[in-house]
Amino acid sequence: MPVSQPLSSLTPTGTISTVKQDVLDALQGRTDISDTMLANYVAKAVWEITESNPFEELRTTGPIYNLITGQSIYTMDLFLNAGDDYTSNESFAIYIDYPTNSVLASINYKTPKAIEIMAAPATQGIPAWWTRYGPNITVAPTPNNTYAVFMRYQVRHPFSSPPALGDPLYITNSWFDIVAYAAAMRIAIVKRWTDQRKELHDMIYGDPEYIISEGKRGRPGLIQARLFQVERDQKFNTRQVMPVTPRYNAR
Repeated sequence: MPVSQPLSSLTPTGTISTVKQDVLDALQGRTDISDTMLANYVAKAVWEITESNPFEELRTTGPIYNLITGQSIYTMDLFLNAGDDYTSNESFAIYIDYPTNSVLASINYKTPKAIEIMAAPATQGIPAWWTRYGPNITVAPTPNNTYAVFMRYQVRHPFSSPPALGDPLYITNSWFDIVAYAAAMRIAIVKRWTDQRKELHDMIYGDPEYIISEGKRGRPGLIQARLFQVERDQKFNTRQVMPVTPRYNAR
């Protein structure tokens, strides 16, 4: 079985202070930027970037949890390590050969509307789908046994409240410049420095023509031009279709 990895076991790549000078340089050495302001806007930039993009430094595995026979609705925190919130679910796995727990299958996502009828108490079997609604998740069909499940997910980047220069960063260090420019862009907005804000925005997200044409023309920004680790891992990998015949269930 997988070993859960709480956030405390992950290794930071730096701290907010690591990008402090880059933020100030992007603002042409302004001296009216307090450490509190800088840390606050670095945190906001990191939250935005990591909420929508994959970072290996924030990926972790939740604890093993045994579903309850006849129960389809569970609180989300049962599948997360203590203190974690998540931005994306990478996989939701289930051991379908209870009680041996040696054969894994995936529980795939469906919308709340699509899963509603399959989560009825009378519809029991091996769960094949899941959905989230508020703080709860629903699995369907309703479990007909105490199947062991676990999630792999990306955590929401943690910061102290309020963020401080010593707070660790859990992002690939090649993204430090993007974080610095994104933080500087936010500070430029607060300082009403319109031309600098626009220049930094175009540097990060691409020029207006690139954005309007949906990437067909113009100059891409730093984010579009940067490869994620998962893309580098796939770059030279051969691709093939592998037929798999799973055990029969409600899939």
